[in-house]
Amino acid sequence: MSKNNNDIFSFSSPEESPQNDILDLNSFSSSAVDSEIKRRKRKKTGKRRVITAILTVMLVGIITVSIVAATFLVYAFTMVDGTMEEDLDDLKLNFTTTIYTKDKDGEWQEYQRLHGTYNRIWVPYDRKSAQEKDESYEGIPENVVNAFVAIEDKRFRVHDGIDWKRTMSAFLNLLKGSKSYGGSTITQQLVKNLTNDNSKRVSRKVREIMRARYLEGHYSKDTIIECYLNTIAMGHGVYGVEVASNYYFDKSVKDLTLAECATLAAITKSPSSYAPDTHPDANKKRRITVLNEMLEQGYITDEQYEAAKAEDVKIVASREALNENEVNNYFVDALIVQVTKDLAKKYNYDEAHAASNFYSGGYKIYATIDPNVQSAVDNVFSNSKTYGIKGKNGATLQGAITVMDYEGHVKGLAGGIGEKKVNLGLSGFNRATDAIRQPGSTMKPISAYSLAIENGLINYSSKVNDKATSYRGWTPVNWYRSYRGNVTVEYALEVSMNTIPVQLVNELTPQVCYDFLTKKLGINTLTNEDINLSPLGMGGTNGGITTLESAGAFAIFGNGGKFYKPMLYYSVYDQHNKVVLKADDQPEVVISEDTAEVMNHLLQNVVYGGSGTGKSAAGFIPNMKIFAKTGTSNNVNDLWFVGGSPYYVASCWCGFDEQQKISNSSIARTMWGGVMSKIHSNLAVREFPHTDYTVRRYYCSETGLLATDACKHPVVGWYKSNFVPGVCTTHGGSVLDSPDVVEKREAEAKANAENSQTQKENTQN
Repeated sequence: MSKNNNDIFSFSSPEESPQNDILDLNSFSSSAVDSEIKRRKRKKTGKRRVITAILTVMLVGIITVSIVAATFLVYAFTMVDGTMEEDLDDLKLNFTTTIYTKDKDGEWQEYQRLHGTYNRIWVPYDRKSAQEKDESYEGIPENVVNAFVAIEDKRFRVHDGIDWKRTMSAFLNLLKGSKSYGGSTITQQLVKNLTNDNSKRVSRKVREIMRARYLEGHYSKDTIIECYLNTIAMGHGVYGVEVASNYYFDKSVKDLTLAECATLAAITKSPSSYAPDTHPDANKKRRITVLNEMLEQGYITDEQYEAAKAEDVKIVASREALNENEVNNYFVDALIVQVTKDLAKKYNYDEAHAASNFYSGGYKIYATIDPNVQSAVDNVFSNSKTYGIKGKNGATLQGAITVMDYEGHVKGLAGGIGEKKVNLGLSGFNRATDAIRQPGSTMKPISAYSLAIENGLINYSSKVNDKATSYRGWTPVNWYRSYRGNVTVEYALEVSMNTIPVQLVNELTPQVCYDFLTKKLGINTLTNEDINLSPLGMGGTNGGITTLESAGAFAIFGNGGKFYKPMLYYSVYDQHNKVVLKADDQPEVVISEDTAEVMNHLLQNVVYGGSGTGKSAAGFIPNMKIFAKTGTSNNVNDLWFVGGSPYYVASCWCGFDEQQKISNSSIARTMWGGVMSKIHSNLAVREFPHTDYTVRRYYCSETGLLATDACKHPVVGWYKSNFVPGVCTTHGGSVLDSPDVVEKREAEAKANAENSQTQKENTQN
């Protein structure tokens, strides 16, 4: 190539020129060549400018993104509060309260669930126990955890709360204008579940990310997954894997198969679209996806995968499996009130807060209820056709009963006659616990006779005088409108005299009797106006008594004189199995055991005595003895029957809510018998406890003293061993042997006779 003055370029051969730019410059004029060269320079300059512009824009973009990212990070780490108030080790959320009761073997079983907005039950997760498949492990199984991790957050075990790969993908979706950009880890989902922050704004996502990192920095992965699996929405108002397992499969989460675990994990993408009962095909398809992910991620083997894939998952989808009742029975209503009040008292809550907390606190309440007893109560008291007697103005007779054991545990109760149609709530009226009515003659054993025997004023057969006696211008009158002169204590109580208990209260003083009722027997419904002879001696009170209080008071006659505060629960735990309430199960000895046994036999005579006011009750429990007392208030507005078997004590009241005379005077006794006969139909025969501090002796019915062989009508009586009456001297003769000695002698004679007969038959053979 040579350079000339007139030619800019000259090629020595065609091969030396560019392939696509071969020019014969000799054919152009000098000006044309200059023009072409300038055109080519402009073309190259334009290309360089475009490239430079593109690079500049890219650089500006990178710088801008870096500035934005840096600004975002500065904002996120300095301006956004990423802390969480919730303590995952003691999570305070809305959880379902569960009532438990003992079965016939003494094992606790679920009885009923109660919840507010959120129906969820906390189940613990112990990874070691789950992996070891300990048969006694009651928590979340490993397959459940792995199923959710596999489909929801495969890098859960290794990330720090944020899966940045998924987050960047979500960020790109956001830039594209997607309304649902996803990318949340299990930790982020837990944050959302705990905060209920559902905003679609970027600021919410920023808060969520920072809070997720906070949780990861303060809690273990096991704690986070445990909280997540107990809070997730699972469709149909069900939250958490335990209640979901109950609802969909009618089993506990600990008993799920692999396929069932995958079924639950398939729901969470969208409960409204993947619930296995309403969208079985969609759920099944996603269930297979879950199993595929579990296989690929090494959680299950090929054999497990194939078996789970082939399993025919049975969906129950039953509200009954959740042990929820639309209408509670009277016991549960009373339990709610008692636990709520006890929570308020112990933790200084107001009752409204305590009530709300009851339904959402996730409590485990170990209740005293016996389902068989409650069933018998419900069966009798729901029968308004038989027992719902009509009164004036169309009023319907009402009633209540409390059945409890001799340690204060209420086993069943009813607060009304007829079908129960509504829940009572804190302000509702449960007649068993809230109906404060005059106790009538059921007051006499607890206010007068027991204290008089305890203080040595009388014994079983003491002679007392049924006569007209004036007390500051007032003279008590018997229900039979006459007086019978000198009688025994046994007879006075048997026929329910009014004069004798009034005499005893007067001698003991009304204040002593009132204090015994209110301070020792837990009767808090009396008033100061009841510190008087008529209320305490005859039961015509100004305040009154409830069946719950009445049953608790009468229990002392069947348990050796110990008073237990009537309770509807043993203990209450929170969802983390910490005790929040424990019943006061410590008794107070309010009368001696010998006084209690003497009173027991006196009250048995009310049932089995020839003139007993409760003698028609003798057949209710034919193979066991019962003690009892009837009661009728002024103008027959209230009817009572209170009594006990060797198993239970029960107090039954009947009356109209707006007081009026009751036409059927035996209705309380009939209803008491209906309940108690059903309860005892399959119970083994049992006897009341006997103390060594009492003795049985024959007494003279004329004098009340120990009978001699000359007394015409000796009767068996029960006495405190240190307070036995003297010997009857009216008739002379020798003191009769005790019934125990007589019975032993008769038994030996009978045995000897049988042996003689046997020997005679053997000799003849």
